[in-house]
Amino acid sequence: MPESVESVLPDTEASWLGRLVTLFTPVFAVAAGWFAALIAKIVPGAHLDETQLTSFMIAAMTAALGAAWKWLQGWQQHERLVAEGKATPVKSARSKKRH
Repeated sequence: MPESVESVLPDTEASWLGRLVTLFTPVFAVAAGWFAALIAKIVPGAHLDETQLTSFMIAAMTAALGAAWKWLQGWQQHERLVAEGKATPVKSARSKKRH
C-alpha cells in the first residue's frame, strides 16, 4: 500500500506565537521603559535626576528586548527540531489542514 505524501513529509509548526512575540516586542519594550520611569517616581527615597531616570528606562527596555531575543532563539530551535521530526509542534499544520 503506498504511503501518502503527508505521512512522508515532516510535520510543521502552525502556531502564530513566534510572530506575535516579534510583533509585540517593541510595544513591551516601550511599556517596560515607561513602567520603570513610573516606579522610579513613585518609590519613596528614589531621587533620580533626568540622566539617571533615562538610564533606568533604557536598562528596563534592554531587559525586555533581551528576554524577547532569548525567547525567539528558543522558538527557532523548537521549529528546527519540529522540522527534523525530533519534537512535536505546539500547533500542527497537518491538524489545521484536516479541519
